[in-house]
Amino acid sequence: MVSVNRVILAGNLASDPQFKETSNGKALTVFPVAVNKHWRNKAGEQKKETTFFRIIVWNNIAENCARYLKKGGAVLVEGRLQTRSFTNSVGKTQYMTEVVGDQVTFLNKPSKEHVQQEEEPAIM
Repeated sequence: MVSVNRVILAGNLASDPQFKETSNGKALTVFPVAVNKHWRNKAGEQKKETTFFRIIVWNNIAENCARYLKKGGAVLVEGRLQTRSFTNSVGKTQYMTEVVGDQVTFLNKPSKEHVQQEEEPAIM
């Protein structure tokens, strides 16, 4: 039996990435990506629908995303869908589907401010 779980999304960050470390020291970054769909209805009016996807990345990718990405930045994310369950504060089981990214391509050029910070040596 063949099975494939692969997702490719291109969009913009809806908020700044949130960097965390797990209890065993693994880097984790979470960020939402907004993906727009454009079409014309039967009356010829331009329509737009935005879907938000929760992205999770790990290790070096997590560190780079936390360091270089900002709200509004354009990204291409490749990964897989994952659904997990958890018990909320009132004891009800909830389910969350998210994209676990294994490759993130930054589609914006780095800001001049960030490039200067990288090139200038730290003064101690």
